[in-house]
Amino acid sequence: MDELPEQVQESMDDLLLETEQHEETYMDAENAPIGQIWVAMAQMNKRIQKLEDLVQAQRTALKEMDVEVEVDKHLDKDLKESLKRY
Repeated sequence: MDELPEQVQESMDDLLLETEQHEETYMDAENAPIGQIWVAMAQMNKRIQKLEDLVQAQRTALKEMDVEVEVDKHLDKDLKESLKRY
């Protein structure tokens, strides 16, 4: 995790804190580590859904303004470079 860009590290730290809030739940699971992963995945899915809703709203607004934007051209280069190492 130390090799990731600072922004990604902060996001991961936030995810871990969000997951820890549900410790009582995943500790009751038959396999607590797997339960913890499922909770983290649910938290990530919640984040993804929120982002998808935001992107859809932005695309709708841009479409109404008659503006075309190719999102893939604007990826964060630091993140892209760090992912190449894995």
